[in-house]
Parts: sequence; structure tokens; C-alpha cells
Amino acid sequence: MKKKDLYALACIFWFAGCSSPASDEIEIVQNLFPVQFSVQLQKEILPFSPTRSMPPNTVPEPVVPNEDNSEKELKELCSAIEYLVYKDGDQLQLVKHRTYRADTEPDFGIVYDTLPTGNYQVYLLAHQSKQATFSENVFSFDEPSDSFYKSQALHLKEGEETNVDISLQRIVSRIEFKAVDKIPEDIARFELAVSYYPNQLEILTGKGGISPTTNYFSYEFQTKEKGQPGKIHSFYSFIPASDEKISVTLTSIGQDNQIMRKRIVTGITPIANKIIRYTGILYTPPKPDETENTFNLIIENNGKWDKPEENELPE
Repeated sequence: MKKKDLYALACIFWFAGCSSPASDEIEIVQNLFPVQFSVQLQKEILPFSPTRSMPPNTVPEPVVPNEDNSEKELKELCSAIEYLVYKDGDQLQLVKHRTYRADTEPDFGIVYDTLPTGNYQVYLLAHQSKQATFSENVFSFDEPSDSFYKSQALHLKEGEETNVDISLQRIVSRIEFKAVDKIPEDIARFELAVSYYPNQLEILTGKGGISPTTNYFSYEFQTKEKGQPGKIHSFYSFIPASDEKISVTLTSIGQDNQIMRKRIVTGITPIANKIIRYTGILYTPPKPDETENTFNLIIENNGKWDKPEENELPE
């Protein structure tokens, strides 16, 4: 028997042994039944490309698996699990919300609980964000991260012990911008301004809520990076419930705080479990006869997570 099951039984005996307990209190405790959820990743979820793409302390990226064992464990991709239980009825009513963290839970990936008989909807969200707040069925994050989600109907009958295996599905897309030009010696930082950004998660639908403001990502280059090609800048996005499309303004800024190049990407449609990558000139100042400053992406197929859509930017 699991140690948390023993703890639950101990609590029941403790309540039963109290002097003159309230009858309704005993009734509540005695009518709780054990529930266990074993959380794992859906088998077709694939690892990211090994290319490192974001600066430290921004969007975390999974560790690249070794060749001998490419199947990743939950704790390698996620640092927290949000567990939410809603009572099913005319309207869903939130009755429980717990957060389990990989660095404090020895059984991370297994959720132990006790619930009264009844019908429930259970929601599980695994993510890597450092900060997550929940209000009115919506999660807000310091920054969206690699995230996995599943909803599960639960019909709990009296006297039954319930063990449920949950396969989580990735519910984010990663938007990438890859430079074909080398990082200039005189560049200081690179900025992304993201509009119509679905950076919140509506837990009942698994869809993203559009931010009403522009969101900014900034990366300061290190001296050792200068002259290197192939740099990738990226961010994660939930999938919007509406047909709103993301717009991103890319700006490279020199040591003198002057704009070296500015480009606008419009019409970006996030696709769950997929990297959408734009490739082109990001840093080098445009030539005198260069007028193209806006480009769009057309998704031709659904592809695989580890095979991004490759799109060349015009010179």
C-alpha cells in the first residue's frame, strides 16, 4: 500500500477516535473513496530539436535525450502538474485545485486523492512555467512553456477504488525565427513584440486566451556569440479558440541603441505539438534597394514536432 494511502487511512481513524465528534463530520470522512491518477505522456509526443533557442531565465527547453533512450519521462519535460476537480452537474463547480512539483514530490506523476461518490470532470495540466496563477477557470503564466493537458470524466461509485491512467497531450506550438545571417559584432540585443498572443489557458477547453496587450521578449547577445550563424529565437503559444492570428515584430538593436533591422511577421497560426519556423535575415541592416519588410507563413501540412516547417524569408 502506498504511503499516501496509509496517511489517508490514518486520518480516517484519527477522526473516528476523537471524543464526541460531530456526526456529519464522521459521515463526510467515511464517505470519501480513494482515487489515483497515473500521469504519463502520450506516446506520439516527440522531443524538440536539439538546437538551443532561448536565452537563460526565459522559456525553458527540454533536455535532449541520448541516443540509447529517446523516450522522455514526464519530469524531464515538466516541473509542475496542476490537478483540478470539478463537480459535474447543471454547471461545473470547482471543488479542488492542487499543484504538484517535481522538486518536492517523490511520486511526481502520480496523483493521490479521496473524493465522495458522484460525477466529476478532472483536468490535468503539466508545464514548466515558474509562476502560474489561476482565476475564473483561466491559468495565467509568467511565460507560457512546454505544456501538456488532458480532461477526464470520473464516475465514482461507493466502495470502489479508482485507478486511472492519464495520457497527456501537448497543447502548445513553438514559434521560431532562425537567422541565416551571422550575429553582427555591433549588435546589442534582439527584441520580439508579440500581438494577439494566446498566452493564457482556459482549463475547461484547453484553448488559449488572447492577451489584450503586446508581449515583449528580449535577448542580449554575449560576446562569444558574435559571428555565429543559425541563431534561433522562439516562444511558446497556446492554441487560440478563435481564428485570431499572431503578429510579431522583430527588431535587432545595435550598441548605440539604434535599430539595425525591423521585420514584421503576420498571420501566424499556432498548431499544437508543432514547431513553426521562419528562416531569413534577422540582424543585418537592409540594403538600399531592399523594400520587403513583411512576410507571411503558409502551413502546407501538419508535419511532426521534430520536423519544423521551413520557410525562407525574402532578402
